[in-house]
Amino acid sequence: MAKIEREARLHRAKVLGRIAYRILRSSEIEGVLTYDGEEKHLQKNDDDGLDMELIVPFRPDALATEFSRIQIRVGARKVFEIRWDSANNFKVVLYELGDWERELLDWPEPIPF
Repeated sequence: MAKIEREARLHRAKVLGRIAYRILRSSEIEGVLTYDGEEKHLQKNDDDGLDMELIVPFRPDALATEFSRIQIRVGARKVFEIRWDSANNFKVVLYELGDWERELLDWPEPIPF
């Protein structure tokens, strides 16, 4: 993959990740889970055939390197996963092109509470 293609793909992943983040942050916290020895809040949204999940550290003593993650599944197949931390690290773990992107891009803005 050429550098320009990688950069365009990274930009697209960030755009999709921001939309998913807005949707997920407006969802209720499902619970607390321990992931790699770190406690994180879990938020989910299961609408329009997209199953989205956000895990984020919430403790005041969380390290800057503790990651947050968004995963998106279509049915049982994972199509998108990104991770980031507050130390400005960002990683696209998985990004499959598909119709799910259009569904996510067409999602209405969440209503703030």
